[in-house]
Amino acid sequence: MVGGLSCADYYIGSPHGGQLFVGGMGFEELLDQVGGFGPFQLRNVALLALPRILLPMNFLLPIFLAAVPAHHCVLPGAPANFSQDMWLEAHLPRESDGTLSSCFRFTYTQALPNTTLRGEGQSRGELQGEPSTVPCPQGWEYDHSEFSSTIATEVWAAPSAAGGLCECPGDGPGNCSLSQLHHVRHHPHPHWHSPGWLHHHRDATGWVPESARWLLTQGRVEEAHRYLLCCARLNGRPVGEDSLSLEALRKVAAAERVVRRPSYLDLLRTPRLRHISLCCMMVWFGVNFSYYGLSLDISGLGLNMYQTQLLFGAVELPAKLLVYLSVRHAGRRLTQAEMLLGAALTLGFRLLVPTDSAFCPEPSPPEKVYWSTALAVTGKGFSEAAFTTVYLFTSELYPTVLRQTGMGLTALVGRLGGSLAPLATLLDGVWLSLPKLTYGGIALLAACTALLLPETRKAQLPETIQDVEGKSLQEEQMPMKQVHD
Repeated sequence: MVGGLSCADYYIGSPHGGQLFVGGMGFEELLDQVGGFGPFQLRNVALLALPRILLPMNFLLPIFLAAVPAHHCVLPGAPANFSQDMWLEAHLPRESDGTLSSCFRFTYTQALPNTTLRGEGQSRGELQGEPSTVPCPQGWEYDHSEFSSTIATEVWAAPSAAGGLCECPGDGPGNCSLSQLHHVRHHPHPHWHSPGWLHHHRDATGWVPESARWLLTQGRVEEAHRYLLCCARLNGRPVGEDSLSLEALRKVAAAERVVRRPSYLDLLRTPRLRHISLCCMMVWFGVNFSYYGLSLDISGLGLNMYQTQLLFGAVELPAKLLVYLSVRHAGRRLTQAEMLLGAALTLGFRLLVPTDSAFCPEPSPPEKVYWSTALAVTGKGFSEAAFTTVYLFTSELYPTVLRQTGMGLTALVGRLGGSLAPLATLLDGVWLSLPKLTYGGIALLAACTALLLPETRKAQLPETIQDVEGKSLQEEQMPMKQVHD
């Protein structure tokens, strides 16, 4: 919707392929009188662009809000003659990769060589035997050098927030009692409040008028009349009350209410639209699933979280330029499939250069870290390019009468993929490489599905359902009109 008039208002008259007449004038001619695209529409585009620029920042906030900083069990204070490292060595066991445990501590303080440290209440036989460990009985201490506070530090900082005991933070929030999560939900940390610009999104969009055509279909003729007059005034196109009367608009509104409105079922009733809808839903799911999977998988890159996000954001600019060039020369379908395939391949190549401790007990060489980082950033660029292409491609596949309906359905399925992407990381409990295989496999399946869709480059946009279903017959009778990108 632009300037209170939907996109369809600019290039088609009736939502069902006919013409709307206002006092003997077609609706397209009416739009020409009030200004098809001028200052009024530009102002509304700017108002709609502001939240669209800022909103994606909110999508990735869980990376920072739900981060789990380095931590270990709460320990008694170290004596003055012991360093912090020695004190941790006496209380914390080591994992298989040689790092100190984050979730367990020794039952008894361990003796250290060349020190006078002895465990209280322990016999020499106990000191020489295999040390036993227990989960952290008094909670955890966190490293606050990178984050002052996160959801993890608030939920698991104390052993009991509301009568329950969470398991180790590294095990995930699913191991925390519902009472604790309820406590944190209703007693949030002051640092968790959303940035101020999030609260201005509603203000910005509240200044954008409703679609004039939608208002007419709802019988709100006076509001539509007011917006059309405002549009004409801001665009420098003075329109008098006589040329745009309420009586003429009421006739249009009455005619619009008689026509059957398109529904989501129309996307599945006919064969070709059903094929397009099912393929687009799969593509949207794969695009969102791989995009957020790559965005959230920032482990083993050798960079801190802020540097990683800076690189992930910077690579989106050349990715969009790549899409601009590719859709004009290779076409929409091949561009969509190639970008998804590129994202799948980078995920697969990252498995060949593992940097995770479970794969590499010893510290990874710098070359592997550099390659892993380069592959992750490249994969993020491909996934962003796929995301950009899918909006353009999908909007050109659906006819005008169902374009917004189809975009809404496919975007809904896409958001489902984005919601499931963080949960796929839990698969590393089964096999450490399974999350990457899942992200890459879904992206590869979506790439193959995109090849099943028709190409829309230089093709006239369909306006009605008949334009889509009877396309093959029309191509036999007369060539399709060629238009420029």
